[in-house]
Amino acid sequence: MKTMLRRWLRDEQGSQLIEFVLIFPLVWLLIVFSFDQFTILYNRQKALAAAYEAGRIAAVQPNFGLAKYHARERGMAELDQGMEVAERDIVLELDGGGWKKGNHFKAEAKVSFRLLATGAVYELSESYYMMVENAEDKK
Repeated sequence: MKTMLRRWLRDEQGSQLIEFVLIFPLVWLLIVFSFDQFTILYNRQKALAAAYEAGRIAAVQPNFGLAKYHARERGMAELDQGMEVAERDIVLELDGGGWKKGNHFKAEAKVSFRLLATGAVYELSESYYMMVENAEDKK
């Protein structure tokens, strides 16, 4: 009986399969979580680019209505390039004083998406503060 047990323990037949079964789930988790981190970083960069582009085009518009329209169009075009984006939005907010040359506003890009590993919804937002450059003079 002892000799059979020793022979069975020394036998390496099937050891590669056991190693694969034990290690593969860990490698798979590493790959999935790495993909999630890449997705977060990529979508954060796209949100930042969308906020910048929205603010840049809005800053040269003559009135707030046109600024909101063009900012939304330009920002959404940038957010369309995100990965697995579920919801997205571009918001312009005035800092007091209205749409006058020299006043400031905030362009904000909001995006949400599901993570591959957990399925949880991840939300992020990025914003830029900019100055109105080309407002109409109302007299």
